[in-house]
Amino acid sequence: MARHFGLKPVSEAEARAVLHLESQALWSGLWGRYDQAWQDFFITHMAEEKYGLTVAEGARDLLNDLKKRGLGLALATNRDRPWDALADTGLAPYFDTAVGVLEVARGKPAPDMLWLALERLRADPDQTIFIGDAPTDMMAAARSGVRGVGLLEGGADGRELLDAGAWQIRAGLSDLADLWD
Repeated sequence: MARHFGLKPVSEAEARAVLHLESQALWSGLWGRYDQAWQDFFITHMAEEKYGLTVAEGARDLLNDLKKRGLGLALATNRDRPWDALADTGLAPYFDTAVGVLEVARGKPAPDMLWLALERLRADPDQTIFIGDAPTDMMAAARSGVRGVGLLEGGADGRELLDAGAWQIRAGLSDLADLWD
């Protein structure tokens, strides 16, 4: 994409540092400004958000377990098309709702996406756990009144996640089972 628009190349580390941000902040974080043409190009030419999507180890097992328990599941993401991302990874059947950044006034770290997910699930914030791997996830959780569990496998530092408002820190998805016992 950088080559297409004549922008400076971005390292993988630079890209990972901003991937959790909403679109405008992401592009501004990479190139110091936002251009709608970049977002349009990304959506059109980067395989409709298929670029870089992988399913974390243990995700399907965890989702199967949570569905068997009858828990409502939502995805809150700063991606533009959350259902496309879920479909592309084969995870859509596990989720009751998904909220993307285009559906709310403010993306994470604002609580708007989580509030909309709670409303759609008819869930009580006091009985809700939000799992994320970025400080913005933990800020959104804290601001929305839900308990945020920060995952270290996403690359964030535990102290950073706690400072952002995490209720608990876990190494990865395989370390979450006791939260629902």
